[in-house]
Amino acid sequence: MDITPEGALPLMFEHEVGSTNDVATDEARAGAPHGWAICAERQVSGRGRRGHAWSSPAGSLSLSVVVRPEVPMSQLIAVPALAGMGVMDALASLGLAGRVGIKWPNDIVVRTSGEGGFDRKLVGILVEGRSGDAGPFAVVGIGINREPVQMDASELAQGRAPGGPRALPPVSLAELLGEGAPELPRLAALVRDAVVARVDAWAAALAARPAAGPLAPILSEYFDMVPLMGHEVAVLTPEGRVVDTGAFSGLDVWGRACVRTPRGEKSYPAEAVSLRALDQL
Repeated sequence: MDITPEGALPLMFEHEVGSTNDVATDEARAGAPHGWAICAERQVSGRGRRGHAWSSPAGSLSLSVVVRPEVPMSQLIAVPALAGMGVMDALASLGLAGRVGIKWPNDIVVRTSGEGGFDRKLVGILVEGRSGDAGPFAVVGIGINREPVQMDASELAQGRAPGGPRALPPVSLAELLGEGAPELPRLAALVRDAVVARVDAWAAALAARPAAGPLAPILSEYFDMVPLMGHEVAVLTPEGRVVDTGAFSGLDVWGRACVRTPRGEKSYPAEAVSLRALDQL
């Protein structure tokens, strides 16, 4: 179903799909333009980072956006960070500025108490780089909890090493905003437009001035959106095993996390590890 507002970029809506990222990839290879998007109330065979299963219950938003910035494919490594920043922009417009932050590289976490840590997950993001006859593109998959999601301890521990930290418990827009939580079509358009705006501004900055790496034009602003920056963290494998600890000191221009350990500073790619605050282990 086409729910595109007049004069806007194409936006499709389905009640249920297998994976919105798969649909978007097929459409992109068939010629879907920059900014084309599909959203669904429910996806039954979605996936998260590193191949983890991602199922979206009814009432959540599953959104996938095709982006075609005019940059070399190697530069698309910046798109996950840009996607997180775009979602942050959309959430700020809903009144959540100061309550949400980016969990490196791009998931969105929430501080649910006034002085507490960012300890609940609101948004998951998966970016997949692809290519087709029209050249390289990326599909930005975004899952947002609009309605409350119930997960028990066993579900939070699924896929984790014994004794390792559980996944962060979920939180929803309905819990944060009450009746102010937008309906799914409006939420999808808001988030899609914010992500595309971030990608367009970044591509324009790269075109205007060559940079040392793909994240160089956005690093300063990105740092301000990451609440763990400067704090003590654990470096975790995909299974949740702690492989190092230290201070999260920054990112390099290729998006790798820099962690200052007792043995010196180390860099870690997002494909291999995640970070967790020491007080959340």
